[in-house]
Parts: sequence; C-alpha cells; structure tokens
Amino acid sequence: MAKTFLKDIQEIEAARETMTQPSFTTGLFAGRPQFDLIMPFPEQSSQDKQIGDEYCKKVEAFLRAYVDPDEIERSAKIPERVFKYAFELGLFGMKIPKRYGGLGFSQTNYNRVLALVSSWCNIFGLTLSAHQSIGVSMPILLFGNEKQKQTYLPRVAQKDISAFALTEPSVGSDPASMVAQAVLNKEKTHYIVDGQKLWCTNAPIAGVILLMARVPAKKEKDENGKTIWTPVSEGNNADDNVITSFIVEMGTPGIKILQRCQFEGGRGIENAWIGFTNVRIPVENVIGRIGKGLKYALTILNTGRVSINPIVLGMTKQAWQPTLDWLNFRITFNKPLGKHETQTIRIAHMASNLFAMDAATWLASQMADNKTTDIRVEAALTKVFCSEAAIQFLEDSQILFGGRGYETADSKRVRGEMAFPSEQLVRDAKLYRIGEGATDVLTPFFSREAWDPHLREGKDFIAGKFKGIAKVHEALRLGNFYIPWYLNQWIIKNVEGDHPRVRKHLRYVERKSRHLARKVFYAMLWYGKKLYDRQAVVDRLAKTGIDLVMITATTLYAQHCEQKHNRIEAWDLADQFLRDAKKRIKGRGSMDGTIINDDRKTCTVGRKALKGYYHWLREGSLPRDYGPLRYPEYP
Repeated sequence: MAKTFLKDIQEIEAARETMTQPSFTTGLFAGRPQFDLIMPFPEQSSQDKQIGDEYCKKVEAFLRAYVDPDEIERSAKIPERVFKYAFELGLFGMKIPKRYGGLGFSQTNYNRVLALVSSWCNIFGLTLSAHQSIGVSMPILLFGNEKQKQTYLPRVAQKDISAFALTEPSVGSDPASMVAQAVLNKEKTHYIVDGQKLWCTNAPIAGVILLMARVPAKKEKDENGKTIWTPVSEGNNADDNVITSFIVEMGTPGIKILQRCQFEGGRGIENAWIGFTNVRIPVENVIGRIGKGLKYALTILNTGRVSINPIVLGMTKQAWQPTLDWLNFRITFNKPLGKHETQTIRIAHMASNLFAMDAATWLASQMADNKTTDIRVEAALTKVFCSEAAIQFLEDSQILFGGRGYETADSKRVRGEMAFPSEQLVRDAKLYRIGEGATDVLTPFFSREAWDPHLREGKDFIAGKFKGIAKVHEALRLGNFYIPWYLNQWIIKNVEGDHPRVRKHLRYVERKSRHLARKVFYAMLWYGKKLYDRQAVVDRLAKTGIDLVMITATTLYAQHCEQKHNRIEAWDLADQFLRDAKKRIKGRGSMDGTIINDDRKTCTVGRKALKGYYHWLREGSLPRDYGPLRYPEYP
C-alpha cells in the first residue's frame, strides 16, 4: 500500500509543470510579492468588452424566453428546447475559435456569460462550463492535432454535448490511482477499454467525451534523448501502465450509462456512472502523446477552476438584491430587520465578500487572457475562495430570510409570497466546493508552492541522504543560502502607488507575506519531511496566503472601481475586507475585540448596503421576478 501511494505521488509530481513564467501568488507565499505583476488591476480592452456587452444582451433575451429555472428544479431536467436554441446562439462554442465554428471568446467574456447565465440558472451555467472548460474542446485545442480539431471542434460547438471522464468509483482527488485500462490490440488499430468512470457531468446527454485511461507501454528514448512511452500490443512486456487521453464517441458499443447520479442539489445536472466493456477506440483518437494524460488533465482543470468563479459569483449576485429587499421590508420588534445591529453587520460582511468574489473572478479571468504570468496557483486559490465565500454568503442570506429561507420557492408561491429559492441555492452551492478540485485537496496545493523553494534547496538534506562529512558540507551550503534569505525576510520594502489606501493595504500584505515565508521556514525545520502529514498546519499557512492574495485583489479592484467608474464607495468594501482578513490572520484571543472593536465601522457599511449604495454589485446578473414582497392574505 505504501509503495502504491508513493508511486501515485511521484506520478502527480512528474505531471506537475515547472513554472516558466512569474506567479504573483507563488512570490507572495515565498515572501517576495511582485505587485507590479497585477498592478494596475488588469482591465478588459474596450473592443473585447463591446463584444461581450452585445452578446450578453442576446443571452439575456434567450434566458428570459427559453430557460425556466423553476421548471428545471421541479423536473430535474433541462428541456431539449434549451439546448436547441443555445446551440443556435453559440453558447456551447464560446471558447472555440471561429475557424472551427465557435465564437472565439476571451476567457473574460466567456466568464461574463457564465456569471450572467448562473445568476438566472446555475444548473445551465454548470452544463455550459463542463462542456467547454473541461470537456473535449479544451484538450483538443491545447494538445490535439489538426485533424482532430477539424473533426470534433465544429461538432461540439454546434451540435454535440461533451463531457470529461476522469473520476472512478474508487478514485477521486487522487487521479494517479485510476485503474481503467486501454490496451492496444494485436493489429495496433484500436485500444480496447475496460473500466468504470463516476460523476461525469453531461455524460448522459453527451455525444463525445474525454476519457483518461491507463495504457500498457514501454519506456524508450526519442532522437533527442528524452523519455517517451510507446504502447505495446495486448499489454505484452510493458514497463508501466501510463495515463493517456482519448476522444470517445458515446455511441460506441460497450459503453453503458449505469446510473444517472442524483445529488443533494443541482437537480438538473446530467451526471453519470459509466461502464466500459471491450470498447474499441481508434488509435487516431489518442490526444497528444502516450503517458501525458495526467498532465493534460491537470492543465485543463486549471481552466475549469477559473470558470467555477463566475458560476458561484452569478449565484451570489442572484441573492443580493432579494436579500436587501427582505431586510428593508421585514419588520421585527418595531423596526426593519436590517436595522438590528447583528443583521446590519451580517450584510456588511456579505457585501465585502461579494466585492472580493468580483475582484477574484475578474483578476483570474484577465490574467488568463493576458498570458504574461503563470496562473495555476491563482486558478486554484480563487476557486477555493469564491466557492467557500459563495456558500457562506448564501447561508447568511438564508439565515436572514428565517423560516422562509428554509422553505421551498414553490411552497412560498402557494401563499403568494416572494418565491426566492434560498434553500435551493444553498444546496446547489455546495457542489462547487467539490467540483474541479475539492477545497481540502486544493489547499495543500497552494502550500506546496509556498515551500517549493525550500524543497528544492533542502529536500535531500531533510530526507537524510547525506552522511558524515558530506552532511557537514551540505549543511554549510544550505547555510550560505538560508542565512541571507532569512535576513531578507525581515526587511520591508517600500510599496509603490499613488493612492494612500493602496499603499496602506499593500504595505500590510508585504509585511505579512514575509511573516508567512518565515512561518513556512520554521514549519519545514520543525516537521521536516513529515510536514506533508501535518495538514492542520498546512491549512493554516494556506488560508493566510489566501487572505493576503484577496486583500491585494480587493485593494486593486477598489482603486479600479474608483478610477474607471467613480465608485468611491468601493473603498468601504475593500476596507471592510481588510479588517475581516486581519482578524482571521491574527487569530482571536479569549477577549480580543469583545469590548473595543470596529463594529461601528462595519455597521456603517451594512447601513449603506441597505440604502443601495452598492447597487452596482449586482451588475452582470439577470434579475428574476420572484413575486411581491408581501405577507399572505387569509380568507
């Protein structure tokens, strides 16, 4: 068992790409935040924005005419008419280049559409995302050959739904443990696939899927001396079974939908457990190179993570205005619910977190478009932040609605009350904590980046590979590296910027970034190679890093909102996020903040939210008519 686990870890590490571009978050974790990588807040070009604006208007009309979220919730099915008109509008080909029949959108415009759709019906937003972010189109675009692009991209842009088959009944967040096999036949014309895949979103309605399976292969050298894998017929004399990517037609004999999976939320999702028995896949359907499947899967999951952000952002925007309306309408103890201090403070936190989700979503989107930095860590970090913040936001909204938050929309509709689906949104939001990498799996990923410089320098010493005089020499070498490094972590650099609040916020990030780097160093010294197993320590380090990144994002986004849209009140929300994040980073002592606190500042933000000062937070969403705010009339 231990050998198998070690092999899986090594396989994942081998698939992990070396960074060739700078990464803001990686630098921050290492005590070297390069603010110039994301300053000023990256902005969508006017031409690209106009394209997105015009298309979003078309999508709004389509959603109002053809997508009934309540019908989808009741029937647990997206009607055929929705798919028909969505294909005609190009919604399933947004990221596919025009030359292959798609719309050729930027990541930002694609995410704008996902946020808009998800503010109306997150289930349909997820269907679009699973098809385009992790389905067949992205791996073919990134790693496929020209024939595959010409054959499959027009299909998935214009008529066929696609899906991603990675997870197995016994394999979830550890993809290197997969067991499904694809064995080259004797004639070397087809691979014969046997195995099962679980939780494949879109699979029951898909025409084509991306499949990951293990191929028996021999290790060889190419003309440049690099290691390559060559498949062996019938699995004979294989050196290993290596993960490989395939394009699979769902109509191929031997493929069976064993179950359409049902979940706590996401009632309209088409998600399947699939069986493969002697399924013949043509050799030309291999994507890229043999043995590169895990690397490809990890790469496209980065895209999927960036696309989760707008889905949960749209869901929170959907809840924002109905929650404010209820707080101003509902009278308890002779005054509106929103004027009670507890609820005023709650809405202030909700406003600042929604603002932070906006900042995280559009920062990651623009970084993906600009392609000047490595965004793997940002993709994972913002996905964790947005998915967790959305759950908290929607649960807070449900609490504010009281019993009506727990009651279904259809039940409230019977009484003629506002039929806002609080309980449905809470149920649906939990999925995004899990999809495209669960929070508890992605969190160590950030931390892996945090201590990567230490692992590179001292991993052999920590592992005890040096003995005697060699150990002394290695210790001296490490001392020459770490003494200057450690001293540098106590030197605070001046933060550039012409805005006093930007300088104030980023000075704090600079200081705490170096503090975080020192903490990582201490943890490495204390736990050594056992740090991998100290997940609580890893989690705390990672969450501090998340807060520092998000303070930076909200600060720069507030400056952007002020300069580009004259929204000076954006600083209320950035300042509130900074105060909340500082408390999380510092930790709460037994009496800290009990008597002397900043509740009055927080209440000010909450009161402004209730008066509509931050009405622009709902921009990019499509409001639904839930009926009037009223109490039932009795006969």
